[in-house]
Amino acid sequence: MHAGRLSRRGLLSLAAATAACSASDSHDGAPGTAVAVATGETTGFFHAYGRELAAVLADGLPGARVSTVTTSGTVDNLSQAAGIPGTFGLAALDAAAAAQHGQSPFALRRPPQAVGRLFDDYIHLVVAGESSLRRISDLAGRKVSVGPSGSGSALVAGRLLQVSGLLGRVSVERLDFGEALSALDRGTLDALFWQGGLPTGSLVRLARRRPIRLLPLGDLLGWMRVRHGPYYRAASIPRGVYGNGTLIDTIAVPDLLVTSTSTEPELVHAVLELIFEDRERIERAVPTAAQLDRRAAIATSPVPLHEGALRYYREVKR
Repeated sequence: MHAGRLSRRGLLSLAAATAACSASDSHDGAPGTAVAVATGETTGFFHAYGRELAAVLADGLPGARVSTVTTSGTVDNLSQAAGIPGTFGLAALDAAAAAQHGQSPFALRRPPQAVGRLFDDYIHLVVAGESSLRRISDLAGRKVSVGPSGSGSALVAGRLLQVSGLLGRVSVERLDFGEALSALDRGTLDALFWQGGLPTGSLVRLARRRPIRLLPLGDLLGWMRVRHGPYYRAASIPRGVYGNGTLIDTIAVPDLLVTSTSTEPELVHAVLELIFEDRERIERAVPTAAQLDRRAAIATSPVPLHEGALRYYREVKR
């Protein structure tokens, strides 16, 4: 058997014992520590990544009880990860920073800590191909979905509407991503905001059925950084990703994996070891996961790295 697998079993056994779980000498199939991955909406990028990550953890930590939790996204994931040891949540850095500083919509007694930086989310502002809308300022008076409460899309869309002077000037819908895509397809919605990996499969599938367009957001980057912190960067959606004939300037924000401060360090270490060892498996299912890089993974400020993550990164640096 692979030596790394044996090491992880020992680590998991220690974590389970410390947590007073019933791990036995034989870890395969034995009841052990509970590990959960908080994902996101079923049609979204976080859900796809989270399911694949959970499958990797289930195979690599055979004594664990691994499950996934479907959520509205980033904001929900931060709350789940903060409150339940052994839960690992996917979260955008802008929201994670707000949780760390106790800013709206968070009031967490002990904000979660970072396991690592994984990849970037791209902010999409999507309209139908035949729409007359060309820029974000054209949304005034229109019906726009910002995403459900508890999602990273809703948080960043609210910030974009604020810096563009559109708060109170659009008809806001809080549809989940699948509902918003259907409404846009039917013509009952003028635009939708989405924060997700590139490409997002559900948008690709919609673009194959009917033309869609993405509106540029790059001009708002400076205001977003001034008002909401340095967590945003300039980014572009390449030509042809969603049938777009030109490159689209937009904004990106890093995504983190976070967990409770009370999650056992040995478990965090084991999860990170698996993420990097089995990265190719995750990439095959979710190509954006190819962005994973050990040097960039530690760049989670202002969210501190968990003790178990610090231990892992120090070891691999030797």
